[in-house]
Amino acid sequence: MALSESDISVTKVPFGRNQFKVSDGGGLYLLVKSSGRYWKLAYRFGGKQKTLAFGVYPSVSLDEARKKREAAKALLAQNIDPGLIRKQEKLEKKIAASQTTISQEKVVAEVHQVPRRQPVALDPVEQTKLEMRRLGILKILADSNTYSAKDIVLHQKLDDNGFRISFDRLRTDIAWLYEQLAVHIEVGDQWEIALTQSGLDAVHGRMWIPGIQHSALEE
Repeated sequence: MALSESDISVTKVPFGRNQFKVSDGGGLYLLVKSSGRYWKLAYRFGGKQKTLAFGVYPSVSLDEARKKREAAKALLAQNIDPGLIRKQEKLEKKIAASQTTISQEKVVAEVHQVPRRQPVALDPVEQTKLEMRRLGILKILADSNTYSAKDIVLHQKLDDNGFRISFDRLRTDIAWLYEQLAVHIEVGDQWEIALTQSGLDAVHGRMWIPGIQHSALEE
């Protein structure tokens, strides 16, 4: 039976027990301990039973926990393990934090010089084209022997592949991919763009980055 805020407010750990679970349905449950109340999602992936943490109640409300559940289900429907996405995000944050400050500041300063358009809502067709183009950039890098290319080469190869855009538009796409940790940039008169592990995983369908067309998983 679905939970309500009043149900949660009266939950207590029964005498003689360390913890207990209160289900909201669809795999979502509240793990109640003396130290706090924790949202969890039980799910199966690859024939294995798994658990995903959604945070602590009330910092994460009932509605927020349900939204997280539905987002995880959407990933599962695409044969993507939501737990793997979480691990990838944590790993990329750790890698990003370990980069040298000087290098980061130089790249960020250069990237921020790229003309940025005000965000506008794209219609589904334009959004699909944008996501395909971003994946196209990553695929060009993946096909390179060094997993890297200069921006001028990327521009030409994109044009050859039917993605005809301005050079400024290309650099805007590259800056966005950099912010998603899908590429690394060495700045100069020409940018040298290198594929990261996350970017390579996105190309081969092992990882999904929202905003990039989801590539079919390669066996």
